[in-house]
Amino acid sequence: MQKYIQEDIKMINEQHITAILIANPTSGSYVQNADHVADAVSYLRNHGWQAELRLTQQAGDARKFAREAVEQHTDIVVAVGGDGTINEVIQELAGSETALGVLPSGTVNVWAREVGIPLDNTGARDILVNGQIRHVDLGQINDRYFLLMVGIGFDGEVAHEVEKKSIKRFGVLGYWLTGIWMGIGYPSFRVLLQLAGRVIKLNALQIIVGNTQLYGGALKYTWQAKCDDGQLDVCVIRKQNVFGRVAVAVDFLLHREQRRQWVCYETGSVVKIYTKHPVAIQLDGDPFGYTAREAPTIVTVVLGALKVVVPRQTSAEIFSSP
Repeated sequence: MQKYIQEDIKMINEQHITAILIANPTSGSYVQNADHVADAVSYLRNHGWQAELRLTQQAGDARKFAREAVEQHTDIVVAVGGDGTINEVIQELAGSETALGVLPSGTVNVWAREVGIPLDNTGARDILVNGQIRHVDLGQINDRYFLLMVGIGFDGEVAHEVEKKSIKRFGVLGYWLTGIWMGIGYPSFRVLLQLAGRVIKLNALQIIVGNTQLYGGALKYTWQAKCDDGQLDVCVIRKQNVFGRVAVAVDFLLHREQRRQWVCYETGSVVKIYTKHPVAIQLDGDPFGYTAREAPTIVTVVLGALKVVVPRQTSAEIFSSP
């Protein structure tokens, strides 16, 4: 397991902070909030920051800008957008001294909700100036990092379908409608899991490997996860008939204790997943290929890999340390 040296939690010093804000000018959320983003840049500069707004022009620009920020020893990179934008940026910030900040304007904004970053521009920019910097773990699958979760099975298929049919423009509604439509007939699949010295075989509908707890803004599949404990939480939804699938959905939506009856819940720093046939994967809400037919899909945790800006009074549920 890779490990990065962790420092003590730090409060942000307003003076001499260098930062870039990365935004996609063609996204609907940015078009609606361009004035708010400009106000945020002015706000940061008024608090002594050297802040610059950089707008992406093509795919890969967010990673490019983040990589340049790391090379220039920039203190903070602010992702202006949702969890997809954050995922692009962390690919370059992982293992560096440059911290991730967020001005949330995405579809669901799971990370912001998870740690208590306000979804309004005024509240979010205040966190940038008055928050704290902490280290969190990242998950890794193949050569891709994730901050939130990897989903294999039903939700992976939904993510692929939403992307393929451009339903993403309908926001959360598009995902929910696609999930309901596909949920009735989605077939279970045989899976073998290896983690923490154990081998588990079962028929599954869905596997969630979580670094954090919140899923889709409403559910908590990996409800015991901590983002700084060096572990990944694995929740496997077992094979169910149609009525069982409805019961599972209701129990998780209402955060009922009896949700445990529907799942296999495990933890580990390395998770190996074997499936007989390729099964769809989603990573932080976006489609990410399929499991291999003859080789394991390996998911690992990278301890303390990312520095993040979060509120000083942040959720105690998601951090293992005070």
